[in-house]
Amino acid sequence: MSNSFPPGSQGPADHVSATSGASSTPGVPAAPVVVADAKKPKNTIGTIALVSAILGLILSCVKGALLLGWLLLPIGFILGIVGACLKGKPKGRAITAIIVSIVGTIIAACVFVFVIGSAIDEAFNEETSASAPGAAKNAESTSGGQDSAKGTGDGSAEFGTTRENPLPVGSTVETADWAVTINSVDLDAAEAILAHNEFNDAPAEGEAYVMVNATITYKGDNPDGEVPSGTIQFVTAEGVTVSSSDRPLVEPEQLDSLVELYNGGSITGNIAFAVPAASAGEGTLVVRPSLFATKRFVAVQPS
Repeated sequence: MSNSFPPGSQGPADHVSATSGASSTPGVPAAPVVVADAKKPKNTIGTIALVSAILGLILSCVKGALLLGWLLLPIGFILGIVGACLKGKPKGRAITAIIVSIVGTIIAACVFVFVIGSAIDEAFNEETSASAPGAAKNAESTSGGQDSAKGTGDGSAEFGTTRENPLPVGSTVETADWAVTINSVDLDAAEAILAHNEFNDAPAEGEAYVMVNATITYKGDNPDGEVPSGTIQFVTAEGVTVSSSDRPLVEPEQLDSLVELYNGGSITGNIAFAVPAASAGEGTLVVRPSLFATKRFVAVQPS
C-alpha cells in the first residue's frame, strides 16, 4: 500500500500542528497563546494611611475629639511615607495620605488656636446680668463685653454699661455664681467713719468719705464653698478709679469679703472710698460680681 498523498494535501503531522495552533513549518509564526491577567498589587499600608489622615482631619475639627485627631494625623503621615517607599506597590493613596496629613495639621492648628481663644475669652468675660429694684430685669445676659440690656429712653447706651447711663442704687449685678446688690450710698460718711474707730484719719482737705453698703450672695454649688472674688470701685467725675484699698479705713459694719460662702450664703457690709468732695455725687460705682465678670456701672445717688 502506498503512503503517498495527493499534491497539496496535508500529512498527519501537519494536520495535528494546524489543529493545535502550532506550526512545525519553519518561517510560519505560531498562534498566540492566551495568558490570564495577573492581579494588580495592593498597597494596604497606603490605604490605612489615607484613612487615618482623613479621620484625623475630621476629628481635629471636632471640639471634643481634638486630641484623637492630633493622634491620627501623624500616624497617617508616617504610614503614608512608608507606603510611598514600598517597591512594586501603587503609591497614589500613600502620597494622598501625606498631603492630607500636612493640610490637616495646618487646619487642626487653626482650630486649636480658635478653641483656646474662645475659652480664654469666655473665662475673662463671664456672662453678667443686672436688675433694678422694683422692676423686671433691665439687663439680659452679656458676653465678651457686649450687652443686650435695655437702654434709657433715647437708646443711646445700654443700661448700666456706661458711666453716663448707670443702674440705679439698689440694683443687683450678677453672674451664674455670684450676685452683688448695692443697697445704699452715703456721700458724706466721714462723721460715721471717724466715730467708729479712733485710728481712722480725717479726710484730707477737699476730700469726702463715701460709704457703700453692699450685699454679696453666692449662688454656686461648690461643696467646698468659695470666697468672693468680685470688686466694687468708685469712679470719680474726672474719670479716676478709686479703690477702698487706696485709703485703708475701718468702716462700721465692714464688708468682710474674705469669708467663705456656700450656696445661698450672703454677707452684707460697708466699703468706704476717699473721693473729691466737690464732685462726689457725680461719680459712679463699678461693680464686678466675680474676678472676670463684665463690669456694670451703678449710680451713687438717685437720678
